[in-house]
Amino acid sequence: MELDREQLIHSLEQTYPTLVQLSSTLDDAALDFRPAPDQWSIREILAHLVDDEMFVMRTRLERIIKEEHPQLAPHDEKKWYAARNTTRDLLDELLADFNLQRAASIGIMRMLRETDWVRQGYQPEYGHFTAEEWLTHWVAHDATHIQQIRSNLGLAVTDGND
Repeated sequence: MELDREQLIHSLEQTYPTLVQLSSTLDDAALDFRPAPDQWSIREILAHLVDDEMFVMRTRLERIIKEEHPQLAPHDEKKWYAARNTTRDLLDELLADFNLQRAASIGIMRMLRETDWVRQGYQPEYGHFTAEEWLTHWVAHDATHIQQIRSNLGLAVTDGND
């Protein structure tokens, strides 16, 4: 079943409450638990969501809306994460920053006209896509990371790190 635009935006609006529900009571051990050395902890996933909201997801949408068929650069998330600013990585800060950034993104989406949603961009990993298709990708991105958090929680509990 294909979701319509309003359902997709509503899904994005639900990410913040879901993140709060999943993480707000976790201690540092649970937040920093890594299922494997090359996998992210919940804290790192939250930081990634904050960074992506500001520097990737919304930026791509804005460029599609403002520019004529922009060529969007690939994003190496592992390279970015290795050098990112970690000074705001306390849980409350990550959740507040995500909430603020997501609200800004939703505000932009709510202002778009029909003609904006069909504008296109190009990114090497995804090819040509419209703003509306980017919205679908955005929702899938959130779902992937929410599932990672749920998986980490289950593994942390079975590993005795809850």
